[in-house]
Amino acid sequence: MGVQLSNHTLAFLHACLLGAAMGVFYDVFRILRIAIPTRKGVVFAQDVVFFLLCAVATFLFLLSEIDGVVRVFLFIGELLGAVLYYFTLGQLVMKVSKTIIEVVKAILRFIVRYLLAPIWRLIYTVVAILLLPFQLLGQIMKKSLQRLKFRLKVRRILLYNQLVDKSAGTKTKTPRENQNNGEKEVDTKES
Repeated sequence: MGVQLSNHTLAFLHACLLGAAMGVFYDVFRILRIAIPTRKGVVFAQDVVFFLLCAVATFLFLLSEIDGVVRVFLFIGELLGAVLYYFTLGQLVMKVSKTIIEVVKAILRFIVRYLLAPIWRLIYTVVAILLLPFQLLGQIMKKSLQRLKFRLKVRRILLYNQLVDKSAGTKTKTPRENQNNGEKEVDTKES
């Protein structure tokens, strides 16, 4: 003759297992937070999702185990299972996962630093060399556009030995003629 457990005792043990399963499920979120740095808003959203899924799981458990009757000892069993998992296997799981995450990150850093970075630098250099003629062409175009803007200004130009004002179309004496006339006058006064 074996030991027979009552339905309530079995329900309590099942509730403990459900609590431990919820602890495992929460460790998934904890491991993701260690592997990928997340913001406070994302952590809050993850916690809300976790508690909603736990509420649904508890509701379905109560429906299947004792026909939806709410018993406090079942909630205590879930809490006890989660706490026992957290302080026993949970600690071990988190230490192992942290070690694995650190090793994976170190491998990825090595790959990026020694394999991908030289390839990236080579691609960057080749692209810079290929784009150099286009950059020079751009500089030449910019300078020529600036010269065109300068040429469109109305200004006086020298036509042979007379200045012509393009806007008025009048001819005036050159500055040299004005200076020469003044020097001739000076010479005549001295003699």
